[in-house]
Amino acid sequence: ALLVGATSAAPSISSCGNPADIFKHVSMAVSPDPVERGTPFTITVTGDLGTDLTSGTVSWDIDAKVLVFGHSVVDKASKQSSPFTLTPGARAGPSKLVVGPITLPGELPGSADISGKVIVADGTGAQVACVALEFHLVLGQATTAPLPEALGAPQGVTSCGKSGDHMQGVTFGTVGGGDHGLGTLDEDVSEMSFHAALTLHTGIFPVPISLSVPVSYSPGLQKGDVMAKVGPTQGASESDGVIPTVTVDITWTDANKQEIACISVGPSADSTIVV
Repeated sequence: ALLVGATSAAPSISSCGNPADIFKHVSMAVSPDPVERGTPFTITVTGDLGTDLTSGTVSWDIDAKVLVFGHSVVDKASKQSSPFTLTPGARAGPSKLVVGPITLPGELPGSADISGKVIVADGTGAQVACVALEFHLVLGQATTAPLPEALGAPQGVTSCGKSGDHMQGVTFGTVGGGDHGLGTLDEDVSEMSFHAALTLHTGIFPVPISLSVPVSYSPGLQKGDVMAKVGPTQGASESDGVIPTVTVDITWTDANKQEIACISVGPSADSTIVV
């Protein structure tokens, strides 16, 4: 079996914060670490948030290299920042986020190497947290396949939700260079799952990929209006490689496996839709 990160002593995810951070007593871990191909892994983050977090800035200095079918599709160095606004926001107090267990799709041959730091600051500029990344992932067995000469990145997001979803009034759009999503939850949510059905267009034949990601978040999301806005992004980003076209439907479900919302991302998507 191919191992991921076998030559790296650094943890895949860790805190690079300081004692003055708003998010204190922080623990970040991936289990198992390093991640092994075909083995489910889980990301766990815990800590105490000193104040409610409703706005701020995310800054990142990241190097990312992704190979698919033996071809470089991402070779990018990015040092950028983006403001964000959240409603109702992250509540002060003990917090715990568990993502996984995640099993990476074996039908997608390739690898991903992501390293760098992500810093979150609040609306006053005070540092909330710092995350150090040293992810080295191997997907399926490496092979080669032809890639088209020109490929397009996904454009826009639309809703594929239904009338019985637990989130209604879903809106996506872009204003002033920033992206936003709106909706109204009719229930509190702390245990959830995200189910992604992707199609990767890397050559003559599209490659379907399925991925399910369970998530547990405490203190959870409260019912009522929900809004997230990010951007505009500032800073420098240099990229080589060919970006494949990806279309994806993501279904968000609650602990009872009832649908909360559904979004579609693809080249033909409109920039704004209301359901």
